[in-house]
Amino acid sequence: MRVHETVGPRTSRLVDVERPVPGRGEVLVEGLVLGVCASERGAWGSHDGPGPLRLGHEVAGEVVALGPDVHGWTVGERVTGFAHPAFAELVVMGTDDLVQVPSHVPTWAALGEPLACIVEAVGRSGVGPGTRVAVVGLGFMGLGALQVALALGADEVVGVDVDPAKRALAGRLGAAATHDARHVPDGARATFDVVVEFTGTAPGLALAGDLTGRHGTLCVGGYHHDGPRELDVELWYRGVTIVNGFSPDRERQRTALRRGMRMMADRQVTFEPLVTHRLAFEDLDAAFRLFEERPEGFVKAVIEL
Repeated sequence: MRVHETVGPRTSRLVDVERPVPGRGEVLVEGLVLGVCASERGAWGSHDGPGPLRLGHEVAGEVVALGPDVHGWTVGERVTGFAHPAFAELVVMGTDDLVQVPSHVPTWAALGEPLACIVEAVGRSGVGPGTRVAVVGLGFMGLGALQVALALGADEVVGVDVDPAKRALAGRLGAAATHDARHVPDGARATFDVVVEFTGTAPGLALAGDLTGRHGTLCVGGYHHDGPRELDVELWYRGVTIVNGFSPDRERQRTALRRGMRMMADRQVTFEPLVTHRLAFEDLDAAFRLFEERPEGFVKAVIEL
């Protein structure tokens, strides 16, 4: 089978490796769709280690083989879940990390790992009936978070981003209003019960703090790995609760995955309008470059077998 390896800065290659064999409690999955995540762009763009680097952690595909003592799963089922590295034609996945893809959800829009991250972040932030929510950063994760907040019963969800196309998409997905992040009305500041930040940038995080109301909750969901971050001490005076949207606990992630997939099954959450670029399996480097070039309309890239 073929596997992608990053062998230098911004350079990947396909190599042939032995077909993996699932062990006890595992299945072998053909990765029909592999999501390209912005969190791995840095590793892809700067890798200069002595050996190749294998990336990828978003996979949806079809079960092609069962390991010993695997029950309740059958060859041919469409599944998603957790796997790493995942930029490969075949990946071994533990059955505890699997969920079935609902019949009406296309495989290319059924990436479970980012869905679990979104549900975990929003679900820990106190979103529910009676809450006003702002989502700062309307990329793939932010647009997913907007839908999850609505699915959890938020009274009002507002989207904030600099990109007018993404703001328009947020409106079509149910946002009550949207604001240009560079020109947020003064009347919107310090008014929201929950603010979910998915920009991964210092200015975006600062703006999210500005929007959080008294005794509100600021959820830091963005991937912040490019330098220090500061939060205004005014948040302390407002009694703001700050939530780390990420959880390293796999069981929590599994619970969020199952919950999120039920939302997809109930047609409350969809990734279909968010997967804007579908590239061939061989075009991993081109998919990563889309995150740098940000062409008009870009939200999310996947590679497909």
